[in-house]
Amino acid sequence: MRNKKRLLILIGIYIIVFVFVVLFFITNLIEKTAITSFKKLYNAYSQALLTTVDDFEGETGCYFSIDKSVPSNFLGCDKFYKKYATNLNVTKYCKVNSLADGCLPVYNTYIATPSCAGFSESMMNRFNSTFVMRDNTTLTVFNQPTTVKKPLFAVDSNGKLFPNKSGYDQFSFVIIRNSNGHYYFHPNITYCLPFEQGGIHNLQDVYK
Repeated sequence: MRNKKRLLILIGIYIIVFVFVVLFFITNLIEKTAITSFKKLYNAYSQALLTTVDDFEGETGCYFSIDKSVPSNFLGCDKFYKKYATNLNVTKYCKVNSLADGCLPVYNTYIATPSCAGFSESMMNRFNSTFVMRDNTTLTVFNQPTTVKKPLFAVDSNGKLFPNKSGYDQFSFVIIRNSNGHYYFHPNITYCLPFEQGGIHNLQDVYK
């Protein structure tokens, strides 16, 4: 009887260890997949940014400035995003009602911070503009207040496919213009998105 109990205990321990090992490998696989997917995404969106800047001859009218003597500019964001999405090969556009019109999936969590309300559930699903690209990535423009588009947008690298989590397949890109007039994305790539354990949150997580 004791031998049977010991055997059952050992089997239970082996099962627990096996489950943890499997979960470890699955987690590593998901994170490696996220990094590979992100690199492809970041390259495409960075190249489109440079192309769009050239299209506007260096003045997009849609950027946050890091030069205290030069104010940030949001006045040209509407025109900027239309040209930017075109350079990314847009196939569908939801001006509003992105969830109901099939441009966005339902996300696991949404941001609740007032300063980031442009990515709240209501704004994402009902008021923000969303572009769907040929490669199924989506671009959702940060809109706060509801009539002012900002140089900040959320990208879903695989559209409606899971996991629909920030840092894994959902990222945010903040458009920065430096004092020399050069454009780039801020290194924090989950800014104003809900924090998730694991995943990619900064460019240094990918480009070490």
